[in-house]
Parts: sequence; structure tokens; C-alpha cells
Amino acid sequence: MVTKVAIEQALSEKDIILLDTRTPKEFQEDHLPNAINLPLLSNEERAVVGTVYKQVSQEKAIEQGIEFFSQKMPEFMKEAAKYKGKKIIVYCWRGGMRSRTVVSLLESFGYHVRQLDGGYKKYREYVRERLYHYSLRPKCVLLWGLTCTGKTQLLQKFQNSLDLEGLAQHRGSLYGAIGLQPRSQKMFENLMLQRLEQLNSEKFMLVEGESRRIGDVIIPNVLWKAMMNGIHVRVTRSLERRAEEAAREYIASPKDVEKIKEITLSLSRVISNKHKQEIVALLDQKKYIEAIKILLEQYYDPLYSNTLKHFQFVFEINNDRLAIAVRELKQKILNLA
Repeated sequence: MVTKVAIEQALSEKDIILLDTRTPKEFQEDHLPNAINLPLLSNEERAVVGTVYKQVSQEKAIEQGIEFFSQKMPEFMKEAAKYKGKKIIVYCWRGGMRSRTVVSLLESFGYHVRQLDGGYKKYREYVRERLYHYSLRPKCVLLWGLTCTGKTQLLQKFQNSLDLEGLAQHRGSLYGAIGLQPRSQKMFENLMLQRLEQLNSEKFMLVEGESRRIGDVIIPNVLWKAMMNGIHVRVTRSLERRAEEAAREYIASPKDVEKIKEITLSLSRVISNKHKQEIVALLDQKKYIEAIKILLEQYYDPLYSNTLKHFQFVFEINNDRLAIAVRELKQKILNLA
């Protein structure tokens, strides 16, 4: 008989293996912390089963799924054998047939295995309930500044920091996804909850000043309110250093350059055609810093300067030299205490 375990217990247990039997696509969108993907069906096979379910019947869909899985069972069991002797919790979308089948199969081979009650769907409910009613203890210290003033670099020097752009894998502007793989709202919230749990005993939490939306993900209301009620700090840096940083961060391949050109040419109203053509010409000549300087001055700076006018800054940090800025910021935060 399949033994089930509740999500709260599964997340609190030590030294367990979480096996996610959903498709690679489902797993990539979001999954339980530290879970391992051991799919019963590929993305394509899952789509076929779904079509049969809708167009024919549930019974035929199950038969099709069994046929697909039977062909890959030897490889599946070979992968599962890596975890024999360990405590295993298996889950699928909502604690249904996929995970139940795997639990029964592994049990028959002597594995110590249980099924997650309610599956990933129950975990998703758990995350949203915890996150959207979260009791956040640290006071937020917001780092605001124009593009590429090194706010993320500063955050990375502090253990008590929350890197929202890192969690989202997006920098927040039209160019923000270049060189990155933006995460889903589900994964963003999942990772955020994990990070907030790590930081909730701190007195202060450093966060980069952001708009409510970062790419396609939205900051939960509890955190957004805490950010707006936080301590606002302005970070500055020279145009030359900002352009150098932007070139380093955004241009890693010819593909990135082509994407920058494509986005630049699509900009309307905020930048003139003359400047757009000038930027593209400089990029073609591999004069990246010169091109980025124009982009910063003509596009980014007017855009974000308007945002910065809405905040009262407690103090300002110059980040032309990172080590000095880190020391100064640490001291300023100590003084806040």
C-alpha cells in the first residue's frame, strides 16, 4: 500500500531524495527545493497522452502512457537505482497516477519510498499561502541608482541581501533578459520564500530598488510594501564605469550584440532615430562602450531619473571603487542600528 506524506513534513525532513516524475518542461517551470527530475514521460509523450485523453478517453490515454513508459522502464530503473537505500519521496502534478505508479514500482524492488500527498499542486498552494501572508522581520535597505551603478555587485558582498533580479533571472528593463533565462512566477516565488526564510532573523535586509514587475514576474505584495517602507539609499557611479560594467554584463557573444541592436531599433519615442542608428553603427564597429554610453544617456538615465525623484534618500554611496563602497555601506548600516 502506498504511504503518503504531507508537504509540511516532506519539507522538514532531512536527508531525503525528492523525485519529480513530471515532464522536463514541468520541472523546469518550477519544482520542490533540491528535487531531482525522473520523468515518466517526455514533453512530447505527455502532449500525446493529453490529446488522447481529450479526443478519445481516459482509458485510452492511460494505455498510451503505459506503452510509452514500458519502453523506457529499464533506463528509468537504472536512474532510480542511484537512490536505493535512501529515503525517497515521489511526486507528480497532484499526487495522482504518475507518482503512485512509481512508488508502487519502487516499493516492489525494496525501496524506502513514499508519495507526496497532493503533489506539486499542494506545494504550490503551500508556497503562496506562506509567501502572501509572510511576517517579514528585517527592515529593508533599498539600493537605488541609475543602470549599472553596481547595485547587484554591492548586494553580493552582503550575506543579508535579497537579489530579486538574480531570483527572476531578469534585470528589469527591455534589455534585461539578454544572456539570461528568465524564470517563471512560480519559480520566482519558490526561490523567494526559501531566501526570506534564510534572512528572517536579520535586523536589516539589503534589496535593490525595483519596480513592482521584473520582466514577467511580479514582487509579492508583502515584500513590496516592506520595500516601499524601507530605508532608501542612492548608489552613484561615473558614466565611464557604468558603461564598462554594462559591456561586461550584457555583451558576452555576437548573439547578445544582435539582440541589443534589435531592441534598440524597436524603441519608439524615448530615443531619436539618429541616436538609434549611431548606437547600431558603433556596435557593428565593436565600439561597445561608446555605444552603451549613448544608450545610457539617451534611454536609461532619463527613464530612471524620473523614478529616483520619488524617493527620499537617507544617504548616498559612490560605487566607482567597489571595495570602498562596501566598507562605507557597512558602516552606514551599522549606524542605522
